[in-house]
Amino acid sequence: MMRQMLNPPPKELYPTLMSLPELSPAKRAEIEREAHSRMVAGTRLMSQGLTRMPPLVERKDYPSLQKATEQVRQGLAQFESGLAAHRAINEGKAPSAVALEWFRTEMSLPSPLDTTGKSGDSPVPQWFHPAVMVLLSGFAAAMIGMYFFKMHRAAVLLAGLRVQPQTTTAPTVPLTPATKPTDPALPGSGWSGTLRVARIFQETPDVKTFRLASTRPDGFPFSFEPGQFLTVAAPIGGKTVKRSYSIASSPCCHGWCDITVKNAPGGAVSSYLHTQIKEGDHLDVEGPWGRFTFRGHEAPNVVFIAGGVGITPLMSSIRYLTDQSWPGRIDLLYACSSMTNIIFKEELDYLRRHPNLHVTIVLSKEESSAWTGKRGYITRELLQEAVPDLSQRRIHLCGPPPMMESVKADLTALGVPPAQVHTELFIAPETRGRDIAASATAKTYACVFQRSNKSAIAKPGHTVLETAEENGVAIDYSCRQGFCGVCKVKLLEGSVSMAVQDGLSSRDRASQVILACQAIPETDVKIDA
Repeated sequence: MMRQMLNPPPKELYPTLMSLPELSPAKRAEIEREAHSRMVAGTRLMSQGLTRMPPLVERKDYPSLQKATEQVRQGLAQFESGLAAHRAINEGKAPSAVALEWFRTEMSLPSPLDTTGKSGDSPVPQWFHPAVMVLLSGFAAAMIGMYFFKMHRAAVLLAGLRVQPQTTTAPTVPLTPATKPTDPALPGSGWSGTLRVARIFQETPDVKTFRLASTRPDGFPFSFEPGQFLTVAAPIGGKTVKRSYSIASSPCCHGWCDITVKNAPGGAVSSYLHTQIKEGDHLDVEGPWGRFTFRGHEAPNVVFIAGGVGITPLMSSIRYLTDQSWPGRIDLLYACSSMTNIIFKEELDYLRRHPNLHVTIVLSKEESSAWTGKRGYITRELLQEAVPDLSQRRIHLCGPPPMMESVKADLTALGVPPAQVHTELFIAPETRGRDIAASATAKTYACVFQRSNKSAIAKPGHTVLETAEENGVAIDYSCRQGFCGVCKVKLLEGSVSMAVQDGLSSRDRASQVILACQAIPETDVKIDA
């Protein structure tokens, strides 16, 4: 199709007709065949172009629509060319008359003037035709001049655009969910909207999977990478509270996605989802976010190590890799407390039919003799036993902080380079205090929020965002993991440490912009918030 559009138009037939003294039967048949061929080709081009247009209109793909319109236009020109030839030949005129008639039709010219005029009229003056030719020549020269003038103007403007320096400073806009930065390398990142809870599955006594579908008829609104997460916003206590949950489903499922949520003790949003949300309800969602992803092109094989609900982002990759019949070796080491707490147990048993998937589950508190698998924890010895050539493998690790620290130490002792170990850690504000070993002598720092005219004491290990929330200072946020950049604020004085800075650009760092969700004060600080 594109080849047809880019080729030069077929050579017109009227030069051939002009060169013939008369039309022989063979020549007439040849021209008729050519005319018929043009009509068929033109019809095909018009049909193809018109067929392409409706979906392009729906997608608002204007460049492709322009190409489709040009295709219809070329098809119509070919069809009319063949039709004009058929009509001229069938009237039985001399070849030159046929050619002139066809040329007049192609150029939309009127019939030639009768120089004798109507019966009884005086003849047309002899100067009339030369005068008309002079006027037409002048008009053509003017049009050509205007064309070259416009082309020159366009070239000047284009050259200016090419050399314009990229130093213009964009106006400062508050970073809200509607204007938060996006990462074009991650499909669908930065989307914000409402999804419908299509199904709720009870995975374990305290874990549910929420299947989210589109609220619109035009399909699911974003794509995602296996291992990314979404931010869910919930109306709790008269304000909006946001928490992040991993996507557990495979990107191959284009019409929906799953988030699997544990009802954590004291968890505001997790409790809201478990107790308030039912099938058919709507949830406000942002994302997807995160770079804890694996599609198979990153390494020839992979080891997934999970603890408890930390299996959810890893399950997304496992589902995707088995969906695609990925040939590399997949090892899953999964630590749980008991059989009733094994998330996705039935599905993992089913997926074992893939010969390259090797699953090792270890239970720390199971007392039943019905469990014949591993008991205890993920140890150095278990890692060596379960995974061959461990030091050569890419590893993805996700689970509770104590478990992750222990496994990372064992991996280092086994000779696994730190660059091969990729981790994901979600710490909700409700549980951060239990995860940070803040001693009685740990130092606290003053945190001044200049625009809000408020001061507070930042507790040991607490972020600027958490300190702001505890003291009624509004700082917008989304992922709370340092990826989205919604919580950017300017550090006016002092210093902070940030475990994750993916949401910051190099310009942000140079301008003392920080991520409030990651920034832990190391001195007294002043924040532009």
